[in-house]
Amino acid sequence: MKLNKKTLSQKLGTHFGVKIVEGVNSVKAVDVESRTVEFIGNTYFFIDSDQDMLITGCAVKSINDRGPKSKATAKIKHQSDHVLNTKNVVGRIDVLDERIIDGKTVIYGASHIPTTSKGNDDLINYQEGLYDNHSIGFRYKKIELAVKDSEDLDELKNWNEFYIKALNPEKADEFGYFWVVKEIELFEISVVSYGANELTPTLGSKSKDKNNVIKSDLMERLDSLSVQLKTDNRGQSKQNELEVLQLKQIITDLKLIEPLEKGTPKNDEPLNKDIHKAESKSINIFNNLKKHHV
Repeated sequence: MKLNKKTLSQKLGTHFGVKIVEGVNSVKAVDVESRTVEFIGNTYFFIDSDQDMLITGCAVKSINDRGPKSKATAKIKHQSDHVLNTKNVVGRIDVLDERIIDGKTVIYGASHIPTTSKGNDDLINYQEGLYDNHSIGFRYKKIELAVKDSEDLDELKNWNEFYIKALNPEKADEFGYFWVVKEIELFEISVVSYGANELTPTLGSKSKDKNNVIKSDLMERLDSLSVQLKTDNRGQSKQNELEVLQLKQIITDLKLIEPLEKGTPKNDEPLNKDIHKAESKSINIFNNLKKHHV
């Protein structure tokens, strides 16, 4: 068996994970008259690039707790690009459940697109096929390993039970294991231009680009959070909490970037300083968040 990219504790320690829809067309219908878009947030029993297989029932608790039929103040959102501010709201999710579509079990959503200039643009983009990918924002809650021919009875049981359900069993055969994701905390579903199972898919680029990510994104978003917290708006609490989790995940990803090639240590120094500065600020904001809104 090949080595796991991540251990169980690392996966459970993910602050804010994202997963693109794979194996199916994620946009199912666009009704211009009713301004409704039907989409798939994720396909179950598909082993993705993280060796994860989400299974039936994994999102039920989240949907019951914060779905459109719940009494939650901050419900699961339909956003764009996993950016959790009001400018990136795409629609209001009116239907959210797990169901079978075209023979596959999926997270299904139906969203009402508002009658605004942005809403009109979003609806046209869906209608024209420019919006054609979706991705969920989530956190692992319960996940177990499935291993072929394992001496661990639970790992072997998971393999025997779920391997036969895999939509792409060749992925399990290639690595000799996969993760069975039995429960997630579903935060939001985003329309994305190019999907990836990373919140920050461009971080492996040049040092200059990584610095730009920190300076133009992290610090601005942290400053914005600081302002929001000062208003002490309890209705904003859940969104603020998710924003902090996103920022902590980006910082974690930045810290995991491979060291720069030899000969460029000076270029890495400001990056490290900004990472530590953003991390400290994120921790302070998170503590203030709990103090004001818990």
